Amino acid sequence: MSNNFLKSSRQEIKLQLTPLAEQVYETIPARVNAPCFIVSPGSPYVEEGETFTDFAVRFEVVALAGVATNEVISEELDELIINALDALDTWGIEGVDTPSQFEINGANYLGTRINVVAEKSL
Repeated sequence: MSNNFLKSSRQEIKLQLTPLAEQVYETIPARVNAPCFIVSPGSPYVEEGETFTDFAVRFEVVALAGVATNEVISEELDELIINALDALDTWGIEGVDTPSQFEINGANYLGTRINVVAEKSL
């Protein structure tokens, strides 16, 4: 059986973020329960590393605030971002996008993408 470093990387991110939000999804869910994080492949998803068994793996972690007044959800999103940056201690942070509206299955949420990268081996 091969080492699925992509699956184990998603699980690692989920484990690190679980204490911070009600839900951490490893795929786009049919229904979102915000505040939450959604982990999805970054771009480029996988790049070659220094040796033939090493790879740089990227993920986008979408942080979504709950439904409330603009002031409340802005503060909630700020907290999600700050706490996620601290929790993702085994990942390099490539950047945090400007907060914007995300439409997921017909509902709008204030959120942002946190772009992370780590070196993984087979």
